[in-house]
Amino acid sequence: MAITTVTATNSVFPSFRPALVAVSVAAVFCFPTALSADSSFSPAVELTTHGYQLKLPPSMETDKGAALEVVPSLAWRYQGPRMQSRVDVNHQRVWYKDSQRSPYSLNEYTAQNSLSGFDRRLVWTLNASQNHQIRGGGEGAGLFRDRITTVDSLSRTNRYGTNVLLSNAPHKEAQFALDLSANKFESNRPAEDDSFGNIDNEQFRANFSTSKVHQHGGVFWRGGGSLARTNREERARLVRDNAQLQLGIPLLPGLAWMVKGAYEQNSIQNSDFTNEFSSAGTGLEWQFGRVSRINLTYNKVLSDNDQSNFVAADFLLAPSRRTSLSGSWDKRYFGRTAQVAGSYRLRFLTMRLSYSDNLTTRSFLETELLDLGIFVCPDGSSDIGDCTTFPGPGYQLGVNEQLLQFFDTDLNIRDDVILNRQGAFALGYSRNRLTTSLQLSSSELRYVEQSRVDRRHNASLLTSWQLTSISRLQANVRAYQYNFGVNQREDKSWQYELGWTRNLSSVSDINITAKRSRRDSNLDEFDYRENRLSLSYNYRF
Repeated sequence: MAITTVTATNSVFPSFRPALVAVSVAAVFCFPTALSADSSFSPAVELTTHGYQLKLPPSMETDKGAALEVVPSLAWRYQGPRMQSRVDVNHQRVWYKDSQRSPYSLNEYTAQNSLSGFDRRLVWTLNASQNHQIRGGGEGAGLFRDRITTVDSLSRTNRYGTNVLLSNAPHKEAQFALDLSANKFESNRPAEDDSFGNIDNEQFRANFSTSKVHQHGGVFWRGGGSLARTNREERARLVRDNAQLQLGIPLLPGLAWMVKGAYEQNSIQNSDFTNEFSSAGTGLEWQFGRVSRINLTYNKVLSDNDQSNFVAADFLLAPSRRTSLSGSWDKRYFGRTAQVAGSYRLRFLTMRLSYSDNLTTRSFLETELLDLGIFVCPDGSSDIGDCTTFPGPGYQLGVNEQLLQFFDTDLNIRDDVILNRQGAFALGYSRNRLTTSLQLSSSELRYVEQSRVDRRHNASLLTSWQLTSISRLQANVRAYQYNFGVNQREDKSWQYELGWTRNLSSVSDINITAKRSRRDSNLDEFDYRENRLSLSYNYRF
């Protein structure tokens, strides 16, 4: 499982990018309160030595080498009543002992600024980032590999975005919200060309929602929709529009007559992919408990090429504040569709379950995948193995702690239009000295513009054991099975990792990690083996 984090054709973007960075910096530094006690600068430096053994096709002979990595970084945080900001900047420099690889350096950054007003009824967010991801070397080549031994496959990847959220007061019985966003994705061609060239995508989206969920006030409703446009520099624009509305009229206490309608339209300009689908139906809804409900309707498809009837369901089960399960079973242009999201949270245990299907481009797929939840992590860390599950709103962050949100993300950088279906389960346990996290997921990716279906199954178990107050042991296991829709290719990959970390002082620590990675493919050209031993020293100024 690839993990990413978020802390808590005529283009408008060429002029938008520098404006985005400038406005973010101005918003952060021009407020007179920005350098108050809630502001912190955290410079740090990490020195790591790597020793590795590689076996790569076609010869699969052992390639031994060593590398020295130096990463100075600067983290800035601000937490205010109306503004939250974070900036992370780092410079990576790598030297090699072997003659096959040349020294290189990289610059990366992540910036996010959020301004809010009117009791958070208006929230404006700006974000920008630059990192380097493995793209060359064939599809799936980036799994378990990194920039130390795969520098020729690195693609500089930039993301820019802005978002405006408007909503009414949360205590109002009738709720309304409008979410406007614009995002840009850029990926440069790597030195080891993967035939995709430079990828440049833009996505503009408007989401709206409205609801009045309780029956006791008379007529109630739930509705929403979205308008989305994805511009691809080398390919045609993807258009996605949808809207849905449910209207309820109380019949008896807890029982209501429901009328519903839905519409969606998906198309790729200048292509045969154009799908318009609409339906209408009626049924009953049973409301019980504080917010729970079960809704069943009988529906008719109104599209010209489909006049069928179907049964749909919509439910929300929330027996307590710690437990919730919501979902729907409906029909769309491609057939039956389902959405499920559930969570169970105790002081020491959290569980999350999800299933969804989305039409999108792979370049924006990571924004629509499984939310693994919020974790408490050491400041400066972005590895889920270093973190513990977030106990809940009452938890007070300690010194050098931060909250991070982790997502299961896609492995390949492409701009194909796909229908992605994914189910996932995540479990986190944290008590006494033990922290462990289990993630299971399975997905199917159908390529709209070509006859191809990819299937991916993966599992990971991440464990951290606090040996003493100043040292801990980490043991991680990850497994992947990836069936590619071309050349009947099937890959099976494993990675085993064992690490030990010791705090030398309140500002420094050392870490030793042993790692073994392996990929077996039915096509020999994609086989891969690596053994690595790394020793790192971190110092926070």
